[in-house]
Amino acid sequence: MCLAAWCLTGGSHAAFSQSDQPAGRTPGAGPAFEVASAKVTPAEALSQIPVTKCENGRLTMRKASLAGIISWAFGVMPFHVVLPSWADGLGRPTYDIDAKAADPVPQERVKLMLQRLLVERFQFAAHHEMREGVYQVLRVAKGGPKLKEAAAVVPGTPTVKSDPANSRIICKGASIAEFLDRLNLTGIGGPIYDQTGLSGRYDFTLDYGKYIEDSAPEHRLNALMAARINAIRAELGLEVVEAKTSVDVFVVDHVGKIPTAN
Repeated sequence: MCLAAWCLTGGSHAAFSQSDQPAGRTPGAGPAFEVASAKVTPAEALSQIPVTKCENGRLTMRKASLAGIISWAFGVMPFHVVLPSWADGLGRPTYDIDAKAADPVPQERVKLMLQRLLVERFQFAAHHEMREGVYQVLRVAKGGPKLKEAAAVVPGTPTVKSDPANSRIICKGASIAEFLDRLNLTGIGGPIYDQTGLSGRYDFTLDYGKYIEDSAPEHRLNALMAARINAIRAELGLEVVEAKTSVDVFVVDHVGKIPTAN
């Protein structure tokens, strides 16, 4: 599925192809920002905290990595984006984007506009590809799941909330996929892929704090990873194992290092 130009869907975790485009649209057409600025983050601003803010058709990104920009625009997880070596790892460039639609528009339409900006300013091209490897997967443990079906799901409300201060992840009416999305976004271990076969929505709190063992500061990350895996097994009746599987990744075929002039 090639993204030689750009995609017109913008849906979360979607597969992008020309067949996904609305009737009457072509790969080179689509919504565009009224005004937009895209530039490499200046050296004096590299110490700032990354920011992504979208309100009323106005998009602000500060110190955004290419993986982060692409992830937000196309609805794919950052760890599913396969980038050129110069755009990944230590020393990678980051970018500041200021863009505004002609009128207040929903966030999903702003994402489509950002997709177009990537093509026009960064000469962006990409495709989806299935890659086989050994990954961490989530499966039902021996004895079965210990999950409680959600009594009711309120549309549009947050279903998963991280509470790092209390070492908890709180799920209300959440699917396993939504739980894993939040777990993977924390950057602690992972990514972990769902192979539970569970399709329901559940209410639960993963209280991994009581599974954290005392450790030296340099081993704190490993201790957190182990605590979450142990909590998942003990409290949810699920287990994280390594297994050979195929994963859908978003391969960037071309992207410019310096965006073209505004």
